[in-house]
Amino acid sequence: MDSVTARRAGEMLESILLAPVLRPLIAGDGMLGDYELELLAQTIARSDGAGFAALIASRLESTR
Repeated sequence: MDSVTARRAGEMLESILLAPVLRPLIAGDGMLGDYELELLAQTIARSDGAGFAALIASRLESTR
């Protein structure tokens, strides 16, 4: 798995884990639906350079 694919896979997994955590934080706001919530989670995961997504990506790259 190349580094771009590994990074993207890490971001996707992190955003899947972030969405349920973010949902209660913005539930009362009524401004964000499921689509916007997913975009917010993806943006957070993408901008987190040394976080969970990077950790997953490094593990995926090392399994080649």
